[in-house]
Amino acid sequence: MSKTWLATISTIALMTVSPALAHAKDISAKKVSIKDNANPAKRQVAVQSTDAGVLLTEADDPGANGASLHVYSATDDFCAILPSGASWKHTSSQWKYANKATKTSAHVGNGKLVVKVKSGVTYTLADNGTQGTVNVQVQFGSGTRYCMRCSAAKKDNAKKFLAKGCAAAACDPEPSVCNPSSTTTTTTSTTPTSTTSPTGQVLKGALTATVGRFNYNLQLGLPGSDAACNMNFPGTHSCTYAELQAAAAGGDLVGLKDTSNTTVTSFWAIDSTAPALSQCVDDALGGSNQNWEYATAHTASRGQRVTLNNATGALGSLETGLQCNFSGNNWVGCCQ
Repeated sequence: MSKTWLATISTIALMTVSPALAHAKDISAKKVSIKDNANPAKRQVAVQSTDAGVLLTEADDPGANGASLHVYSATDDFCAILPSGASWKHTSSQWKYANKATKTSAHVGNGKLVVKVKSGVTYTLADNGTQGTVNVQVQFGSGTRYCMRCSAAKKDNAKKFLAKGCAAAACDPEPSVCNPSSTTTTTTSTTPTSTTSPTGQVLKGALTATVGRFNYNLQLGLPGSDAACNMNFPGTHSCTYAELQAAAAGGDLVGLKDTSNTTVTSFWAIDSTAPALSQCVDDALGGSNQNWEYATAHTASRGQRVTLNNATGALGSLETGLQCNFSGNNWVGCCQ
């Protein structure tokens, strides 16, 4: 199943941007650890590398540009964005990140890389039994994107995945986008072309794609997506389906790209008037009962989606009955 956590940090994307290119490098992993728990607040992900290929000079100012951790397997997909700001400290030997509120930490220096996330972890083990191969990609700003791939774990069960001493190997293709900001990863020196997001009357931009359990700005559901919209596009909120239709009619959706400069091709259809079971409600026993916070695939909760022809700005027909975690990642628009 696909689960994504995003604390979006990109700057306003209403202007022309030229995303920086990031070099990709395969490195060994000293440890990759994923801990699951019935209490989501106690889930953890930790990765560590002592590979000589890790270089401080390859970290591109995460204090200004943030960082990303992408952990994924054949069944799970978890993206954590470490936002830019005062939580980052720079010395002559390392960049270091520590956020006491989220219990998230990271540092990178010559020959060493560590990232630990103890908040907002949506990667689960219990519902899949074993993981098999786990891929990890870490990027600081628009610097080098480090790949770690572990296919032989010391522990691989419903409670813990633990792999140690993983040799450098190429990662499997990423199932979704997980970038610190408007960065693009490549292994060539091709110069990217500039792109422009529309300056619409209704829609002002779009957040990165997510599963039906929204988790932006360390907040679940619509409160998190509303906060992320307002942060990236001041004065906006998560677009409802009706607002998306109005935006399409006004030509706002032509050529739309999200805050990571990825082309938008679909939206979750947010509609407070629709039945909650079609709005990815958390209907699990003891759950929040809030829309777009689904808790598990083993309940009746489903979602609605609408596709976008990015070239023409036209919306497709409303799709219903979609599994909130198995129907791919869809975008959230930000409307005024």
